Amino acid sequence: MRSQAKNKEYLNLFQTDLSEPLGVDDIKKVYLNLFHVPIQITELELNVDSLIEFCYEMKRKDEIGIERSNVGGWHSDNIFNETHTEFVKLKTEIEDVANIYHHEIQLKKTYNQKVNEIWININQKGHSNAFHVHPQQILSGAFYLTKGTAGIEFQHPYQDINTYFWESSFIDSWAPSNSGVWKVVPEPNTLIIFPAWLWHKVDMNKEDTDRITFSFNTQLDKK
Repeated sequence: MRSQAKNKEYLNLFQTDLSEPLGVDDIKKVYLNLFHVPIQITELELNVDSLIEFCYEMKRKDEIGIERSNVGGWHSDNIFNETHTEFVKLKTEIEDVANIYHHEIQLKKTYNQKVNEIWININQKGHSNAFHVHPQQILSGAFYLTKGTAGIEFQHPYQDINTYFWESSFIDSWAPSNSGVWKVVPEPNTLIIFPAWLWHKVDMNKEDTDRITFSFNTQLDKK
């Protein structure tokens, strides 16, 4: 019944006496923000220096790493079971924040978000990550340890919005509602969480300093 009442209220917005000409101010209108793509950005207060040391320690143990979306750079394997004190804190923080996201997008309260994979990315100058998604996961995200200009770039779920429809020459001012891509350049100690199905990439690092992040995925855990 509640949804029916809302629908009636919505329809009433458009019931207007058309016997008189309508001015712009007379037209009642509403915009439905359909198919929302929520990207959660949270500032944490972890010991970034300690985590950076931990990342380099992991790299020394496995200099080769693995290849995923990385174009150059070093990508660790899943390090979920590592017991470094600050790293354990990070995993706890990720799950706490991911569960806030979980409830705000109205997933079932009988589940919790649990980190099931977490890895380190170290991109030196000239390295990047190609567009990719994280199949068969629920949420994905990154935690930033270093400052730099190589941001994370998100792609509109319909990739060709600005190629075949709303061309760049038509756009007066770029906004999330009309853009095919949107770039975020996080500060250190920033946690970003987004749907695992959202296409994203990492810009090329053009600086002499390393770009260091943790990336992760979550799955649902029955309470």
